[in-house]
Amino acid sequence: MLIDRPATTSTLVTVASGQAFSTSLIPTAVGNSTKILDVDSALTDTSVSGAYIDEIWLQYTKRSNLYTDAQSATTGTYSANSTTVTVTISAGHNVQVGQKVYLDYTSYSSGTLPADEIITVTSVTGTTFTGTTAASIAGPITGNVSAYLPIDFCFYLVSTSTVTNTNQFFPLFIASVPATYDNQYYSLTQNNVLPLINHPVVQAGSNFTSANSTTAPKMRGLMLQRGQALYVSVSGATSLSNGFYFGVQAGYY
Repeated sequence: MLIDRPATTSTLVTVASGQAFSTSLIPTAVGNSTKILDVDSALTDTSVSGAYIDEIWLQYTKRSNLYTDAQSATTGTYSANSTTVTVTISAGHNVQVGQKVYLDYTSYSSGTLPADEIITVTSVTGTTFTGTTAASIAGPITGNVSAYLPIDFCFYLVSTSTVTNTNQFFPLFIASVPATYDNQYYSLTQNNVLPLINHPVVQAGSNFTSANSTTAPKMRGLMLQRGQALYVSVSGATSLSNGFYFGVQAGYY
């Protein structure tokens, strides 16, 4: 496969889909999604057959050493005892086991107010998530907390030059990015979000999950044909107050 026209783009994404992805992945309006790569969707460049995307990455618009405030914190309550803290958000949440969440404790029932921290989630229900707190708390202590929940981005394939209806958005995959300082830069390749592809040439190297996976040959990406485009939107009804730049590394052939 000959890539003779390399392309690298960067697009600021702030637009929300209009609803939570727990309701539907499809945007509620045509304008509730942002185009980040176009593979001659207008069909005006006859020299283009398609595009190969081998990396998509997110770069936060600010630098922070605590959390990314792209979305406002979600308020809830907590119960902490010893090294375990459980957060309850009555309206529900999008947190998954293994993800990190920054917690800003705002009140407490007794003892001492816990220090704000990042926890790694060990279990979830529809309205709660539990993790390990850094300090041993003589509890139980209860109170209010502000949690910076992961930000969900859905990527869509669109096969038309002019989008006139939301049914023209075809969801491909979701990137759930924890709103912590270590995810200000987030690679969809290194985090195994991009799908596996069939490479036309057999490549030597270790599997993507091996110890040297970041230097192994690329095995994740997207193949788009001429006339298609890649869009993305954010879960929720409110646009991001501070967005992410979506970098796309691709080549036309």
